[in-house]
Amino acid sequence: MSPSRQLAAILFTDIVGYTALMQDNEQEAVAMIKHYNLALNQSVELHHGKILNYYGDGSLCIFPSVIEALRCSLEIQKNLQSPPFVPLRIGLHVGEVFFEEGQALGDGVNIASRIQSLGQANTILFSKEIADKISNQPEFKSVSLGLFDFKNVKEPREVFALATKGLSIPHRVSMSGKLKEKSKKLPTPKFFFTAIIIFLFIAAIFLYQKNTIANNIPEREKTIAVLPFKNISVNKVENEPFCAGVTLELQRKLEWLGALIPIASQSVEKYRDTKMSILDIAR
Repeated sequence: MSPSRQLAAILFTDIVGYTALMQDNEQEAVAMIKHYNLALNQSVELHHGKILNYYGDGSLCIFPSVIEALRCSLEIQKNLQSPPFVPLRIGLHVGEVFFEEGQALGDGVNIASRIQSLGQANTILFSKEIADKISNQPEFKSVSLGLFDFKNVKEPREVFALATKGLSIPHRVSMSGKLKEKSKKLPTPKFFFTAIIIFLFIAAIFLYQKNTIANNIPEREKTIAVLPFKNISVNKVENEPFCAGVTLELQRKLEWLGALIPIASQSVEKYRDTKMSILDIAR
């Protein structure tokens, strides 16, 4: 028997910090889950949805209408604000769901789950597909939280938060979830361009000195110091090794050219944040 398919508004829920609460206060955790299950079942049924799976402290539901899915989400969050308060996060997406051996599967289910993982207590987050379908519905106000690169999702997805009064809107910097690990960023083209300009400038000075006054300087004085570069980029941590690399590369090039002896980097490091003038450093 081939799996059946259905286009639906997909809703994922999850109680924030439930596992930790169960370890600390089992009685409070049980009261919380009972409150959550009651609110979930009543609201989903009222808005013509269907609960497909329970995940202990979370659930997967589907709705034939995006509007009904959002109204159900709002009602659940509102009901869970009364004691015992349940810190629930909700994520929604619209897509195709297919059923195989009693399991709800599909890319839409995966995306809805990823969006839910970004949420915090009393938040309702959803995809751009949902946002587009409610753009002409004045009862729903939303704000974009930006693009997120989710695990096992090819392209970054824009995520929105429902901004209805009474809901929380998470700050981007405090959000975490099922995201791809950030790869180490390479230096930007602007950095490379700047490094080339600096190198050409120093090379020009060196050639000028070599062709005009180098022969008049005693051999023991033919030295040059490459002072540490200052990291003025926004990302101080990631680009610091690049600054150090430019300094070392310039020293190697100068050694290769000959005629001038570069001062060891350890000797000039103490001048990194100095207020001394170039003449004072030279002396």
